[in-house]
Amino acid sequence: MINKIWLFLFLIGFAFAFINGNVKAVHEAIFTAPKEGIMLILNLSGLYILWSGILEIVKDLKLIEKLAKKIYPITRFLFPELPKDHAVHGYIASNFISNMLGLGSVATPLGIQAMKAMQELNPDKKVATRSMVTFVVINASSLTLLPTTLISLREINGSNYSVGVLPLVLMVSFFTTCFAILVDQWVVRLRNRSDRP
Repeated sequence: MINKIWLFLFLIGFAFAFINGNVKAVHEAIFTAPKEGIMLILNLSGLYILWSGILEIVKDLKLIEKLAKKIYPITRFLFPELPKDHAVHGYIASNFISNMLGLGSVATPLGIQAMKAMQELNPDKKVATRSMVTFVVINASSLTLLPTTLISLREINGSNYSVGVLPLVLMVSFFTTCFAILVDQWVVRLRNRSDRP
């Protein structure tokens, strides 16, 4: 399905370029984009390797487990279905830390591990639990304290003040996460009311 979407977007873009007389620009982009993409991957690889290594060290030192215990009052409020001493809290904590550091590509596999752990606890495998939905909503809002990937991209592209976006990212991600949690809690309360006889 995603391949069809990409093909559709490509054809629409090419059609607009043809109508506007920009076929030459599209032709040039086709040949320059792969090189730019590879250079971008190489430039960002060091960042991801560094932070992935730091996260692995943090895990080996059992700091993730300690952090999971520290933030348990928050995770208990957000995910009341999850057992207190389950490994899923460590995955959730790792995912939250990665997102807070602006490392979406590192956060994704950790989020998948958390979802797999929640699915193992799920009594009805065909329906997502409240905790699973809440986790997806919080990940979509992605609270970011240090947008390392964005700062790196700005640096790579020659920004004179790459950290200039930091206050805006902090503000926007904080408000979107708060809003996401409020909407999630509101929906949970509505569902609980409708389930009452």
